[in-house]
Amino acid sequence: MRANEGDVLNLSATLSSMRDDNLFRLAPSVDPKSVGLDGKSDTITTMTLGLNFNKLFGLQRLIANVSLVDNRYKTNDYLDFQALNYDAKWLWAAGTRWTGELAVDRNESLNSFSDYRNFRVRNVRTIENERFSANYWFHSNWAAVVGVSRYSLTNEQPFLADSDYDANGYNYGLRYRPLSGNTVTVRAKHLDGTYSKRQFNSTLQYDNGFVQDSYELDADWRLTGKSQVRGRLEYLARKHDHFADRDYDGWVGNLDFAYAATAKGSLNLGYKHGLETFQQLTSSYYVLDELTLATKWAATSTLTATARLGYGLRSYKGEIVALPAGTEQREDKFTRVGFDLAYLPVRWVELKAGVAYENRNVNYDSLDYKDRIGFVSASAQY
Repeated sequence: MRANEGDVLNLSATLSSMRDDNLFRLAPSVDPKSVGLDGKSDTITTMTLGLNFNKLFGLQRLIANVSLVDNRYKTNDYLDFQALNYDAKWLWAAGTRWTGELAVDRNESLNSFSDYRNFRVRNVRTIENERFSANYWFHSNWAAVVGVSRYSLTNEQPFLADSDYDANGYNYGLRYRPLSGNTVTVRAKHLDGTYSKRQFNSTLQYDNGFVQDSYELDADWRLTGKSQVRGRLEYLARKHDHFADRDYDGWVGNLDFAYAATAKGSLNLGYKHGLETFQQLTSSYYVLDELTLATKWAATSTLTATARLGYGLRSYKGEIVALPAGTEQREDKFTRVGFDLAYLPVRWVELKAGVAYENRNVNYDSLDYKDRIGFVSASAQY
């Protein structure tokens, strides 16, 4: 969907209806009434109003996207919520040697019930980022890079596995950019984090802060006119202020390959390896491995089909209490499939419909689930 090319300011509106047949991600053996629910499924109606700004002032570019989102649940109306989301950045330049970015973003969403298991209480999470970066191009192809950042995670309700925290950080490194426009960057990063609302607990080893240091190599490289590779390799170490049993370190990264086979068709293949905090008595973090495949085909100038496939594995680590003899550490295997159709009756209107399926298989049967989602939406942009 496109508004008039060259427009500085665009307004948009989207109305969507989604049917989720297992909103609370319940195992097949669980009766909803046994956990205080009327049923597994619900229909969510979402209204989004957006404003988009994009303007070049000489060497400076300002970009801002702001949206007001109203989410309404037909059956479980205690989950209704309104969100203010935004993403704004100033791509700045001073002469030919200094460039950088000043950016802020904010996102509100409902915590997924795949991890948050208090079914009768709404828990909206808010993530806020503020960051500044500067690049000094001491050579036409080489730049020294430096940046500072602030990150904030706030849950509406207590969620010990992924608690509220604030983190301030800095990074520095070196970037290489040949005439082709490809980039390779190496940098060191440091974060100081504070758990802002969680009560310090020496028995359960819930800490009040952490320090994370990492070293990163990332690349964005166009192989041919039709293919591009983006990758990141990082070694990180997180150390908590008081409880070393919660610490973890290791390699993380991602690799994404994009291929535009024709003007009408494209393919994207991705792999991600991560270490993610998940603090319980039986875990401090999990190791994530995930493969994704997405294809897009423009059947005509007005009709586009998109298909997605994903497979992943979560392996939980860092227990602080001994597991009972013969009990294995938790391991999740998940599969996701999705298909969408988008139709543009006119340039400024998009009609969309899609289906998605997700299956999680855990070595503890009570955490298994299957979920099917279907949606329709209509969007207009001016």
